[in-house]
Parts: sequence; C-alpha cells; structure tokens
Amino acid sequence: MWTAPIKLIIWDLDDSLWRGTLADGDAVVLHERRAALVRAFNAKGVVSSICSKNDFEMARAKLVDLGLWDEFVFPHIAFTPKPAAIAAIIADMQLRPANVLFVDDNPVNLGEVRHALPEIHTLDIRRDDADDQLAGLLALQTGTRSRIDDYRMLERKRRDRAAAGTLSNEDFLRSCGIRACAPYLMDNLDFAPRIAELINRSNQLNYTGSRVAEADLARDIIDVVAFDSWSIFAWDNYGRYGLVGFAMVDRAAERLVHFTFSCRVMHMGVEEYALGKVRARWPDIDTSSWDGRFSRTTPDWIADRSFHDPEVRAEIFAEQLPSVAVDPAIRIMFDCQSGGIAHFSRFRPAIDFDNHPRLFALRMMTDGSHAEQHFPPLLVYGATVDYLDGRWPDQWHLLERGLYQTCVIRTCIFLIERGLRMLVVLPPEDAPEGKYRPAHNHTRERTQLFNALWRKAARENPDHVWVLDLAHLIERDDEIADVTHYHAGLLGKIAGQVDCWIEQIALGSGGEQAEAA
Repeated sequence: MWTAPIKLIIWDLDDSLWRGTLADGDAVVLHERRAALVRAFNAKGVVSSICSKNDFEMARAKLVDLGLWDEFVFPHIAFTPKPAAIAAIIADMQLRPANVLFVDDNPVNLGEVRHALPEIHTLDIRRDDADDQLAGLLALQTGTRSRIDDYRMLERKRRDRAAAGTLSNEDFLRSCGIRACAPYLMDNLDFAPRIAELINRSNQLNYTGSRVAEADLARDIIDVVAFDSWSIFAWDNYGRYGLVGFAMVDRAAERLVHFTFSCRVMHMGVEEYALGKVRARWPDIDTSSWDGRFSRTTPDWIADRSFHDPEVRAEIFAEQLPSVAVDPAIRIMFDCQSGGIAHFSRFRPAIDFDNHPRLFALRMMTDGSHAEQHFPPLLVYGATVDYLDGRWPDQWHLLERGLYQTCVIRTCIFLIERGLRMLVVLPPEDAPEGKYRPAHNHTRERTQLFNALWRKAARENPDHVWVLDLAHLIERDDEIADVTHYHAGLLGKIAGQVDCWIEQIALGSGGEQAEAA
C-alpha cells in the first residue's frame, strides 16, 4: 500500500482522532489507540500534523487538555478547504505529497485531496482495518529519533519569514546566521549510519537517486584512493540541523556517486555550498542534469566553519556521538588512515584521531611545534606517512643523511619525558614493487632503512615504544592500495592489533613488543 516512505501523517480531528464534533458542542472522546500511534510514530521519526475544520483556539485547548498538542507540527485548524490547506502544510514542511498520509473520516475530503494531490496517500479512518493499517505502517519504521524539534525549528523560521514581509529570501537567509561545515574523507566514518539513513530516506533532494547499505558506504568512505567524500552539517540562529547532506565523488569516473540532502535545509543554499566543496577538488565535474533543481547562486549567507576547529568538532560530537570522550586516552596518528582504524577499534569512544590538516608529522620534531599538540597517554603512529618527501618541505634531501634518525631519537626522548607510550605501525618491506611510491621517494630501500630505525628505537626504549610490522598482517596484495593506503580489511586487522596492545598496556604487561602480535 505504501509506495514511498511516509514522513508525515496529517490527521483530521472530529470522528477521526476523537469521537464527536467539537464545534457542535459534543463531549468528544479521544481514540486512545490513535493517540498512542501518534506518539509512537513521533518516536520513530514520522511526524504528525492536523488539518481540521474547527475553531483554532477551541481545538488547541482540547488537544492541550488531552496532552496531545505538543505531538503535532504545522497544524492547520480553520474552516477552509482541505486540499489547499494540506498542500500548504506539505510545502511549509518541505516534503513531497508522495511521503504524506492524510487520515480523515469524510470521503468527500479524501477525494478532493487525492484529486488536488494525486501522489498523496489517504486512509479512510472509518474502515474496520484502519487502525491495523496504521499499526502495520508503524511496524515498517526503522527510525530511532523524533523529528519534532527539527520541525518546531522550521515552524519558527516560517513564522519569522512571513513576518519579514517584502524582505528578499536571500536577505532573510543572511539574517538567519547560517553556518555549515564539511567533514572530509574518514572524518565521515563516525557518521556513516546517519549518512546511510539520509541517502535511503531522501527522494526529493537525492540528486543521484542513490541507495546504499551502511556497510558498503563505510567501505567506500574508507577507500580514500577511490572516493572523495564530504558530509554537511548546518546550524543557524534557530538551532542545529545536524547532518543535512552528503557528497561522494568516484575519482576514476570523475562523477558524483552521492549528492543527497535533508528537506529541512531546502532553499537555504546548502546544495551549492556542498558543490563548492566538491568543485574545489573537481572543478570540471558535470552537474548539468540538475540545472534548475536548486539555486546556483553562491550562498554568501552561509559562513563556512572548519570541522578542525575544536569548538565546532566538540559541538558536532556532542550532538552526534555523545559517547566519544571529551578527553580521549588514545590518539591515532596515521593521517587519512586514522579514522578507519578508530572506526574498527573496540575503544572508539576513547580515541582521538588525525585527519589532514589535523595531524602530527614527524618533522615537527625539528622545530618543536609538536609541543603545541595534545598527546594523550597512548599513541598509535603510522610511520609510513612520514616516509614521503612531501611531508618534509625543504628538508626531504636530508632524510637519509641523519635527519630522520634524529627525529626518531627526539620522539623517543619526548615520549620518555612525558611518560607516553606509542605503538609504531611499520609498512611492509616485501610488498610488490608497484605498491611503493617512488615518485615520493617512498621506496623499498627507504622503507627498510626507516623501519630499522624504529625497531632499534623499540628495543632501546621498551617501556615507551612498540612496533607493529604490517608484513605479518598482510595476507594478500589487494589488501593495500599502496604502502600508505590500506583497504578496510587490513585497517580492521590493524585495529584488532591496536586493541590488543591497549589491553596489554592496561594490564601492565610492560615491555613485551607488539611486533607480529
């Protein structure tokens, strides 16, 4: 019966939500099961509204008395035709008729609404199985979060927009103080469940028409060699909208795989904001098939905030990931691979992880800038990221001439002075030649030389430095894209070894090395 996901149920009142006609002076009696359904739908993310021919204040007072008024958003209670009223509710809530169910006891009302809005779903509440149909629809819902507050915020915004009169839409948006940020690459892994839900629920603003399983989405986010990804968070003077968009580019095909947004941010310019992030890296990407579907005006009313700003990140984590510790005990320093290891770790709530430009680089040991960073008691460092010349601007030619060794020694001194412990993940020395990156001087020979320096550091500092040699974990060549980028399976193995090391430290096992653990 339900050919599209239902996001909104619009209820009639008289002889629908309650027995009797309020305007006729009846002592109306609430249908308790239907009231319970309204509350249950709200809890699963399907909101309810009202379209009723009644006196507004009288109906509001009755709903307040019944403890139900706060369960509804965008109510239309007036002696006006229902088709136009319902069309206005749907437009104000930025939804599509196909995602709306209208419940009424009057066949004329139901027929008029269907005629005006052919895609809308309707239910004659007089049917013997009507309540069972609603219960069946409820059973299909998989959401776990009420959206009442989201639509309350939209209600306030709509009222203010109407009060603004002749003010242009862009000027009104400028008055709203809209801010947005766009976490990139593996910073998005933590949000994969919400992103998958957004992609799979969105129709109206799903520009690629994509659908995705959460596990497949997480795999693609992890594959930073094949895909670029951005999630979009937005907030303004009215409140926080949460995660409202997602974009993913297939690098080889140079096309958008996902470009999806929440209807809550329709007409705010968020699509063009996201496209700006995409075009910064893919200026020639083709979006011509979407011409006319959203404004291409540069949204100068949106203030771009960095996800790397500690305050911004803390606010998003508090909203999306309240289990993540404010003061983490573990830091994973593996540049763009860090998020994948954190994702698979059992200790994710205690982990902070690097992602460019929020990262540690071994070159910091040459100028002391490492002291400006926060280092919790346990560190996991992917040595391979600093085997690349690009990580050593103006110094790369000195690496094999003692500079790298000096930085390893200074790192060990720093760990000892601070009482820190670090697991160093070493890239393989026996990978196929094509997996090394000679254009960046990450050769087999350099790998062997620098790996040996870390093994020596671990032997000489057994209480502070451990090594994990990936050669003992890699079973197939296709587990790595190259010696600095790993696929999900290997990142999961690394996370397992990291977890074992953390447990080993927690149990006070001392200087036993994690190599070949």
